[in-house]
Amino acid sequence: MIEIDGSFGEGGGQILRTSLTLSVITGKPFRIFNIRANRPNPGLQRQHLWAVKAMKMISNAETKGDEVGSKELIFVPHEIKGNTNIDIDVGTAGSVTLIIQTVLPAIINKNVRIRIKGGTDVPKSPTIDYIRLVYLEILRKIGIEAKLNLIKRGHYPEGGGEVIIENVNGNPSAFSLLELGKLTIIKGISHVSSLPAHIAERQMNSAREILSKLGVPIEIQTDVRQGEVSKGSGIALAAIGEKSIIGADSLGERGKRAEIVGEEAARILIDNLNTKASVDIHMSDMLMIFASLYGGEYIGAELTSHAYTNMEIIKKFLDIKIDVSGKRPFRFKAKIF
Repeated sequence: MIEIDGSFGEGGGQILRTSLTLSVITGKPFRIFNIRANRPNPGLQRQHLWAVKAMKMISNAETKGDEVGSKELIFVPHEIKGNTNIDIDVGTAGSVTLIIQTVLPAIINKNVRIRIKGGTDVPKSPTIDYIRLVYLEILRKIGIEAKLNLIKRGHYPEGGGEVIIENVNGNPSAFSLLELGKLTIIKGISHVSSLPAHIAERQMNSAREILSKLGVPIEIQTDVRQGEVSKGSGIALAAIGEKSIIGADSLGERGKRAEIVGEEAARILIDNLNTKASVDIHMSDMLMIFASLYGGEYIGAELTSHAYTNMEIIKKFLDIKIDVSGKRPFRFKAKIF
């Protein structure tokens, strides 16, 4: 059984999610202890538990310690159950996108359909539009297709969002994403839920004004939804190159002007483009699992402490050699033995 210290490095939640994903894929059980030991509210929290429950359902796993506040978890996976429907209700505004990141690598070609309820656009996790515009499009480039249906948006604190992820298929193999290539277009989605429609327009116009200096076409759609459970807004952007995609997003909040939301996303996007990486700072973390599973290499915008922690957990489950060079940007290369 693989032993993991949950207080190691940064990102206790990410340590757990990466461990769950690779445990189900490899069939290797693990024990994680000292879960979030140095946090004000240590142990497993509700949003972490739903990642555990999702992977438990997918793999018919045996578990011990999967309860709120638990500082230790034992997870013993069995065979992945294909041809199945799974319903997950994270509750309130727990992140839907972090669940998607956890389950997707494990359900490729398994004919699993997952309905997830919770927060689609919440702080400290990718927005659902980032997942649609960037994450899934990058996966398509390495040979993985998936259908994501956004039914309802959910914002902090009420949540109430709902998505369906299905038809996750492909034949991924070794890949190389070492440059963005010539920038061809910037796409985006500016959304608002149960708030005035002009907020989405103002976010869009603010982002467009800053991005216009890049000299490429800009296509930002607005998504205005009334009658949703939660109120909120945000914008996600994707700079599409000939070979890869760089993304960024920003969320509205009480007292934060719509113009600031759009400007923030645009400046983050430009900052990532200026690193000359092939993927942005968030995708740098998320692509690491796929590169390690299939033997891939890429240039990430920045080697964060979360990325370093993620790398160390991956090494515990996979027999690979990882070469990393640089910091901003950094080159990641995984060789499978």
